[in-house]
Amino acid sequence: MSYSFDIIDVRNEWLTIEFIPNKYDNLMILLYDRCIEEWGDCKGRAWCGTCHIEIVSGEIPRELDIDEKKTLNGLPNLTSTSRLACQIAANEQLNGLRLRILKDD
Repeated sequence: MSYSFDIIDVRNEWLTIEFIPNKYDNLMILLYDRCIEEWGDCKGRAWCGTCHIEIVSGEIPRELDIDEKKTLNGLPNLTSTSRLACQIAANEQLNGLRLRILKDD
């Protein structure tokens, strides 16, 4: 069974990403494979913020851990729904979400 979510990429274009749950370790790796060339400098440790995304609609029911909070708080374009894609499991919780990739430059 496959699922899908929509994302605004770095060119400000909407993409629909279809995926099989748990095929990828996290959303960062899934997006790296499908639409982004360079991100994830810290290899998924929630330290660098290069995989910064915003949840446009929907929600991911997981509390942010201390490393993710610390990294997000240091980013210049933090929003109330900012997350690090490396900290989000690539499973059925993504189905139907609308996300935006936030570049910090």
